[in-house]
Amino acid sequence: MEESSLISLNVGGLLYSTTRSTLSSHSPSLLSSYIQGDTSVSSTIHSLPDGTIFIDRDGTLFSIILNFLRTDRLILCDSFRDMVGLREEAAFYQLPALIHRIPSPSENGGGYITLGYRGTFAYGRDGQADVKFRKLQRILVHGKASLCREVFGDTLNESRDPGDHDFSDRYTTRLYLKHQCLEKACDAMAEKGFRLLSTCTSGANGLSSHQLMSSGLSPGGQNV
Repeated sequence: MEESSLISLNVGGLLYSTTRSTLSSHSPSLLSSYIQGDTSVSSTIHSLPDGTIFIDRDGTLFSIILNFLRTDRLILCDSFRDMVGLREEAAFYQLPALIHRIPSPSENGGGYITLGYRGTFAYGRDGQADVKFRKLQRILVHGKASLCREVFGDTLNESRDPGDHDFSDRYTTRLYLKHQCLEKACDAMAEKGFRLLSTCTSGANGLSSHQLMSSGLSPGGQNV
């Protein structure tokens, strides 16, 4: 690699090293414009006498920005919570692709949502559930009404509990989704930053009589 392709950056006092191609990987953006010689960004990005690029922004969050430019992936540790700050930094660097991938922080301060379903499973060979025979009548949604509305949007059916849309602290167990795709519901929650805490199932109708499963289940289908 040629030495001229290397770039040193000082972002909020933290030093980084990367390449011109990395900083130009998402174009147009603030960094790609600077690399291409756009003088309009000189008020926010400064070149020091030793050639280091100085940016007066959050140096810690820049590591996430730089990793995104390198890998085209948003990489966050499990303990990361500053979604608002990261979104602001992504906006500063003019990276709409990154902004789109940052989970939206709930305006309600977070919370929990429980998904349930009404349906049956038909078991195939070796006691394995074959999704081709799965039949879900309804996916139930339990939690704070405003949070459920934020996560599921137009796919949420509130006809059984319309309530007051301006009352954000109302909790309900009477909402359900307009579709019957459990994977789609889980994807919607994951995109909003939710993580799976636990699962519980009572199995399919007639599961307690299945020869491979009956020894571990009570007549009601619950684990014992």
